[in-house]
Amino acid sequence: MPERALPQVLILVALFLLALLPRLYSAQTQGWGWDGPGSFTLVNFDEAGSCRAALDGFSYSSLVGWQTISIASALGMPPPEGVRGKPELVKAYCHSAGHIMVARSWSAVLGALTVVALAVLCLQLFPSQPAVAWTAASLLAVSGFHISQSHSGTVDAASTFFIYLFLAALATSLRRGRAAGLVLCLPLLAFAVWAKYWVFAFAAALSVLPVKAWQVLGGGCGPGRFLAPVLLLCVWLATVCNTAYQPWGIGWLLVAYYLLLPWRRLARGTALLWAALPLLLWCFAQLELVQAYTAGSLHSRFGAGYGAIAENKWLRNLLNLPLLLVLALGIPASLFIPAGLRAMLADRDNARVWLCLLPVAVFLLYMAFLAPVTYYRHYLPLVPAAALFAAMGLYATPWARRPWFLVLFLLWPALLAWDMVSDYHRDPRQALRAWFAGHPGARVFHTYYVNPPAGSGAVLFRPEYAAGAAQPLRRAEYLLLSENWYDTAFANELNGPRVDQLDRLIKTRPQYARFYRQAIAGQHPYLAPEHTWRLQHFMPELLLHRAFYGNFQLFVGDIILLRVRE
Repeated sequence: MPERALPQVLILVALFLLALLPRLYSAQTQGWGWDGPGSFTLVNFDEAGSCRAALDGFSYSSLVGWQTISIASALGMPPPEGVRGKPELVKAYCHSAGHIMVARSWSAVLGALTVVALAVLCLQLFPSQPAVAWTAASLLAVSGFHISQSHSGTVDAASTFFIYLFLAALATSLRRGRAAGLVLCLPLLAFAVWAKYWVFAFAAALSVLPVKAWQVLGGGCGPGRFLAPVLLLCVWLATVCNTAYQPWGIGWLLVAYYLLLPWRRLARGTALLWAALPLLLWCFAQLELVQAYTAGSLHSRFGAGYGAIAENKWLRNLLNLPLLLVLALGIPASLFIPAGLRAMLADRDNARVWLCLLPVAVFLLYMAFLAPVTYYRHYLPLVPAAALFAAMGLYATPWARRPWFLVLFLLWPALLAWDMVSDYHRDPRQALRAWFAGHPGARVFHTYYVNPPAGSGAVLFRPEYAAGAAQPLRRAEYLLLSENWYDTAFANELNGPRVDQLDRLIKTRPQYARFYRQAIAGQHPYLAPEHTWRLQHFMPELLLHRAFYGNFQLFVGDIILLRVRE
C-alpha cells in the first residue's frame, strides 16, 4: 500500500465505524422486549420482503433475500424444510426474530458501506479536494433518514449501496482510463438492478457510453444547452403518464421542445434521434410494466390506487423532493446544495463527474415528474448525491474556511438524527403496553400498525363498523388508531398537500377518510377522544413536517385512544 494512501484508508475505516454503530444498534434493539424479556414485535411489515421472494412466497426482488437467507443459514437458522412456495410458512420464517435480526444487521452493514462508497466516489471525481469526500461521507454517516432506512430489514439501503458501489467503480475506471474496468462494473450494475431501484440502475447504464458518443449526441453543445428541452420533454411525458390528461399528453410542450433544440449544431442522424425521441418515449410508456412505474393504477385493495391522485401529482412530487432532502441532511447542509450544483455545472470539462452523476439526474427527474409511488424511502438513492452536492457547495463558498461553521454543518444533522431515530426507541406502542396492563379484559378495536400485545384480545377494526347505527363498533369499549394507518386521510408524502378532493387520496376510500377525520376531530357521534400517545421532537425540520404532513416516519407514529360512547 502506498504510504500516502494509508491516511485515506484509516479515514475510510473511521467513517465506516461512525456510520455502522448507530445503524447496528437500532437494528438489533428495535422491537425487542416490548412484551417481556426476549419478546420480539415486528414493527415494519415491509421487512424481509426480499426473503419471501427468494423462497417463492412473494413477488419482489430476491437478491437481498438470498443474501440474508445465506447468512442466517450459516448462523444455524436456515429455512425449514418444505416451506418454499408456501406463502404463509415463508412469511413466518422470514418475519421470525432470528431472520429479521440478520436482515436488519445486513442492511446496517451495507448502509455503513454506502458511506465508504460515497467517499471513494468523491475521491475519484475530485481528487484535488479530499475535504469534499470526507465532508460528504460524514454528512451521510450522520443522516437520520439514512440511518432509519439502514436499520430496517428492507432492500432500500442495500440497493442504494450497490448503486453507489457501481458509481465508485465506474469513476475509478474512468479516472484511470481503463476500458476493462468498465466491463468489470457491469456485474455491479446487475446487482443494483436486481436489488430494487431498477429505474436508477438502468439510467446508470448510460454512464458506460464513451464521452465521444455524448459529444456526438449533443452536437458539441454543453449540457446546459439541452436543459430546457429535456425538462420540457419530461413535463410532456409526465402528462402522458398522468390519468388526468389525454393519452398523448399536452401538445404545446412538444412544440416548445422542438423549437428549443439546437438543430443547426446536430448531425443528420443525431437530429433524427432527437426528433424521434418523443415518439419512442410514448411507445415505451404504453407498456403495462412501465405504466405501473409511471402512471400507477386507479384502484387497489386498500381503495384508491396510486394513479388516482391525478393532477395533484405535480405538487406532491415537486414538493416531496426538497422536503425529503431537508429532513435527510438538515437545513444548513441543504442550503448549500444549489451552490454545489452550480459548481458542477461550471466544471464542464470534468467528464467523469457528468457521466457518474448522470443516473442521479435521471432518477431525480423520474421522482420529480413520473413516480406514482412517493414513499420517502424511495428517494433514498438521491440522499448520498445530495450530501455530495452539499459538500461541494460548502467548499465553493467562504463558509468552509470557518471552523465553527464546519462543526455546525455536521452537528446539526447529527442532532436531527438523534431526534429522528429516537422515534424508534420511544415508540408510543411501548407505552401502550402499560395501558393494556391497566385495562385487562377491555373490549378493544385497533387499526393496522397499533401492534397490540399478544393475548390482549384486541380485534382488527374496519371503518364499516362505525357506519350508520355503528352496531359492530358499539360492542367495543375502545378504538385505537395508528397514525401510520389513518394518515391516508390527511396530507402526507403520498397525498401531497392538497386533500380537499377525497377521491384523490391514495390507499383509502372517501368514506374511510371522512370517518377518520371525524373521529380524530371528536365529531363522530359514537367516539370520544380520550388520550394520545405522541412522538416528541425538538428539531425544527421534524416539527414543521409534523405541522403540515404529520410525523415523518412511516412505521412509527402517534397512537390515538377513542372511547366508544352511546
